[in-house]
Amino acid sequence: MATKQDTLKKRREDVDGARAMEPVFKAREWWDGETLRRHQEEALQALVSHAVKHSPFYRNLYRSLGVGPGSKLKDLPPVTKSLIMERFDEVVTDRRLRLEKIRRYMETLRDDDYYLGEYRVLTTAGSSGHKGVFLYDRLLWRHLHGSVTRASRFMDLPADRKMRITSIGAGSPLHLSYRRAISREVDHRFYQRLEATAPLEELVREMNAFMPEYIHTYPSVASLLAHEQTAGRLRISPRVMVTGAEPLPGKTVDRIRRAWNIVPFNSYSATEGVLGIACTRHRGIHLFEDLGIYEIVDEEGNPVPAGKRGHKIFFTNLYQYTQPLIRYEISDILTLSPHPCPCGRPFRLVQSIEGRNDETLFLKGAAGAKIAVPPIVFRGYLDELQEVKEYQVVQHGETLRVRVVPGGGPGERDVPGKIQKFLEEELASLGVAEPSVRVTLVDKIERRGETMGKFQSIRKEEESDQVRLS
Repeated sequence: MATKQDTLKKRREDVDGARAMEPVFKAREWWDGETLRRHQEEALQALVSHAVKHSPFYRNLYRSLGVGPGSKLKDLPPVTKSLIMERFDEVVTDRRLRLEKIRRYMETLRDDDYYLGEYRVLTTAGSSGHKGVFLYDRLLWRHLHGSVTRASRFMDLPADRKMRITSIGAGSPLHLSYRRAISREVDHRFYQRLEATAPLEELVREMNAFMPEYIHTYPSVASLLAHEQTAGRLRISPRVMVTGAEPLPGKTVDRIRRAWNIVPFNSYSATEGVLGIACTRHRGIHLFEDLGIYEIVDEEGNPVPAGKRGHKIFFTNLYQYTQPLIRYEISDILTLSPHPCPCGRPFRLVQSIEGRNDETLFLKGAAGAKIAVPPIVFRGYLDELQEVKEYQVVQHGETLRVRVVPGGGPGERDVPGKIQKFLEEELASLGVAEPSVRVTLVDKIERRGETMGKFQSIRKEEESDQVRLS
């Protein structure tokens, strides 16, 4: 087992290594579109060649289909999380890596330890019901660190000044939000890590004592903090707020602006290596397309043009050589902007993120068939309803149970009826037979540790709900 000093030494080396990459990253941000496209093609061919040579899974898969190095991206088969996990030992390119041993290591992981002295092991939150295990070697982690520095440039933050940063996310070192924060902790005076599952009163107390200048958290937590600030219980003066991991409603942006007179920088990241952030123009989220290839596609996997809502993403991490992810399916529902950002950077903009396609609920239709109810039906209304502080929609058979934390005000008692009427009419317009919506006012909605504190605003009933929601 590595000593604390060994871990800290490696951590410092990774931070320094990331800083050494800054000139390269900075130059890429001003490439023209053709240079970026050539870079992607060259990086893809290098990745595919490596995967065919060192990954039995990709070698056999590509050979069976007659594709490989030199093939166009669209000719390579997509892969899913379940397939990558099922064939994990064949996917990875380091023959020492075995999922069974890694899972045992995960049970005892503390702090910022390196597996086999060189890998950080992370897991997805599993909010979609399926957890994945992903490995970062030290070079890949330095790319992640470099992206954090890049984000500071996109936000026009001074590079020569340290800021007091509060990161509110998962409480497990297996999650990206925790690990990304702790791996930068070379000076504890400037970092505060808090858990999204902690009581709100505790978050307020700790942040009042620390007085952060920069906050990174989930949009749902940011909304609660803004409410506390407006109420006078939270008394901080952040200059920067970065949100991510959940959709960012316009109502939350307005609350943050009223509380601190700042506009949050929305970000997009995933454990698999997805990275992007808004710039000072706030026209959308720039995808870091020098590090990955993002294909926005429909249900059949066909490309979707900018300006049109996609059903999922095929993501290729161009620098993940240990556990290649080539056309890896991610269930996020994205719309790309049809317009370039006025800032001049070549990276495309995400215009909106509406959640995941596995949040789509299915209810019985008038003709007996199941009717798909996409998440936008709920988010498009509830996210912007001023009388609602937080909400959660849970499907219970053919009934939707909506728990609402009211935002206060004289119309609070009318909120359940208002929501029920709207949603039942919307469901009926989609063809749902006898729509059934029950709305309950509650004081708070619990965040679950098993989903790393990420808030699931739309989900299907689980066994544990049967008692809690009855």
